[in-house]
Amino acid sequence: MKVAIATKRGGLDDEIADRFGRAPTFTIVEIDDTNHEIKRTYVVENPGSIAGSGAGIKAVQKLIEEGVSIAIGPNPGPNALVALESSGIRVYSYVGLKAREALEKVLQELRQA
Repeated sequence: MKVAIATKRGGLDDEIADRFGRAPTFTIVEIDDTNHEIKRTYVVENPGSIAGSGAGIKAVQKLIEEGVSIAIGPNPGPNALVALESSGIRVYSYVGLKAREALEKVLQELRQA
């Protein structure tokens, strides 16, 4: 499974971005489906960060292209939320945390499910 975290600069030690659709980067984390351990991490630029309009939709399109199944970040705007939900991407909203902290909260929840 792949998890995307809306980040300011990228990486697990970065902070979660203030806005979902306009986050400068997404830190993508590949997670082992069996034991929920991190297999690989990489950073992609968010095309929505420089969009004149439709930033949330462009961000979601990028996540779909990357094969993401979970998105972590601040609350997405209404258009982005509809696009995320209709594409089957689960949303976890966190602000004021490092990417690694938010990811651990989500993984802990998945391990308990």
